Amino acid sequence: MSKNVKAEFLPDGRIRLIRPFGEVPRGFVCDGASVPRFFWRFLGHPYDRHHVRGGVKHDWGYAVGGDRKRRKALDVEYRRDLARDGMKLVPRWLEYFAVRLFGGRHYNNNERKMQ
Repeated sequence: MSKNVKAEFLPDGRIRLIRPFGEVPRGFVCDGASVPRFFWRFLGHPYDRHHVRGGVKHDWGYAVGGDRKRRKALDVEYRRDLARDGMKLVPRWLEYFAVRLFGGRHYNNNERKMQ
């Protein structure tokens, strides 16, 4: 877990923030980076040091929703957070493209729930 993110693990494998993290409020529950188990060996565990900051912020942004421009900005920021946290170039871009290709369904679902 990142030294800046303070969270507790829940029985279902998700985490709940026990203190705010930037704009993400205390009590927010997320699944970290949505990396399928098959890819953990290559990309890392959803809660490893490369994923925590970006995963929590990205999940929060998707939960809040917004327009398409906001979604793209969240995805770009996720890629930048992976870089800041030391993830190598190829895995970082693979995750970014995966989020761009497959994240829209989750973002749109969250957007509808928020209305």
